[in-house]
Amino acid sequence: MACWIALHLPYLALEIASARLWADGQAEASPDTTVVLAQSRVWQAGEVAQAAGVRPGMRRGGVLALLSQARFHDRDEAAETLALEALALALLRFGPDVAIVAPQCVVIDVAPSLRLFGGLASLAAQVLESAQALGHRASVGIAATASAASLLARAAEAVPMHADLLHVDLCAPYSEAGASAWHSESWRPPPLAALPEQLDPLSVALLPEAQPWLDWLEHIGCATLGELRALPSAGVRRRCGADLPAALSRAYGETPEAPTWYRAPPHFEAVLPLPSLTHDVEVLLFGLRRLLAQLTGWLAAGQLAARALTLILEHEPLGRETLAPTRFDIRLAEASAAPAHLLSLCKERLARAALIAPVLTLRLDITQTAPHVAQSGALLPEPGRERQDFVQLMERVVARLGDEHVRRLQVRGDHRPEAAFVSVPYGATNAGGQVEARIASIASAGQGAASGANRHLPQTRRISPPRPVWLLDAPQRLSVQQERPWRQGPLRLVSGPERIEAGWWEPGTVTRDYFIAADTSGALLWVFRERPVKGADAAWYLHGLFG
Repeated sequence: MACWIALHLPYLALEIASARLWADGQAEASPDTTVVLAQSRVWQAGEVAQAAGVRPGMRRGGVLALLSQARFHDRDEAAETLALEALALALLRFGPDVAIVAPQCVVIDVAPSLRLFGGLASLAAQVLESAQALGHRASVGIAATASAASLLARAAEAVPMHADLLHVDLCAPYSEAGASAWHSESWRPPPLAALPEQLDPLSVALLPEAQPWLDWLEHIGCATLGELRALPSAGVRRRCGADLPAALSRAYGETPEAPTWYRAPPHFEAVLPLPSLTHDVEVLLFGLRRLLAQLTGWLAAGQLAARALTLILEHEPLGRETLAPTRFDIRLAEASAAPAHLLSLCKERLARAALIAPVLTLRLDITQTAPHVAQSGALLPEPGRERQDFVQLMERVVARLGDEHVRRLQVRGDHRPEAAFVSVPYGATNAGGQVEARIASIASAGQGAASGANRHLPQTRRISPPRPVWLLDAPQRLSVQQERPWRQGPLRLVSGPERIEAGWWEPGTVTRDYFIAADTSGALLWVFRERPVKGADAAWYLHGLFG
């Protein structure tokens, strides 16, 4: 059974207009005096304008007569579409079935995700929080069909921005009969049988298909959806066309719905113009949270995790000089889709950066992804969790100190001890990892074939020779007395030799026989003797110390 949550953005045009007034340097004016015009008539008005008597449909002259300091702004439908798409992208983290429906409404089927996000109450609160994270006040509707949920959302009042979402009664705007049909302390999904009780009391003006016929419906005394549904369907179809009864049937679940699903773009790149110029890192992080909300939905839609991000800060031009944007390339040692962790990495990078000019626009781009491996819950602590916490800690250290100050050792495919490893930045990827993995697989296959060929022989485990804990930066030459190596006394060879010949492909070829030796105090040393090449004398060297 489907369970739809609809988010209606009743103040979307006003929010876009208010943000642009701030961006234009008019921050000293209260955003409540903003009036949005569509075709020279009022579309939406701020709280101060509404208190002064400004109503939708009024002309500019009538508004100025009531409120002389009104700030007019033309409605930007393209910006509204982008805002709805950004909200739909953010909601993809809760489920794949997301659709944008007119007017100013986004719906999502959350039935498959109820248990994953802790039930309907918790999920509805998180959906509302996603809208608020993008800077929108939203009203919510929950029903068994998408059309019914959108109608209920339009009938409800917008939830305040800083309300405790887990304690908001989302059914308060609806009738007591409709709410009691399905709402309970357990927040169970509403069944199809509850649709008549939920929808019948709603105004017929909420149905978009009924807008051209509101005068006729008012003349015949049809004010609610229940009264419209009681009219003869054949007569309504002859009078109003087929769209109105078809929309009513879809809302009540009598005919199937076919929403146009929103699909995430193949590549993620989000841009956020800031409401005002700023140097403040906290303001930048506030805007970055909006971009990360969209990124989280995009990653969830593709079951991906981020490996590398690029954060770009665009600055205000200094006179006629255009400043180059500030660019932060953030690489992760392990792919992550957690917005809190990604935000912490960006925060560390911003905290140690000196901005050359006030920031005008934020841009977030993802440059490398990896398949997301979901972590399953467990009753007892998992061994891998400690490693994941350590990796995230090291990523924050790298973000704070810089790649050049945090390094790690990486093994190389070379038998020479001094060339068997290299120091690389902590977040660097192993370019030869695939080649080494291929060599290891071939070697294991060869060992398997050899063991199959010699299956009648006793199997013996190959033990690698011991290696010292401390390897000297450069081998130290030892003196030789009575044909024995000396280091504060004669050295006694305990084991060996282990022959290493490598490096013929580059300068620095080695031909050595390694031994474990004990000095007069009993300390174990790792020494080698160079093999005579072209008549040269053999020499002894100290290369490492055992713990």
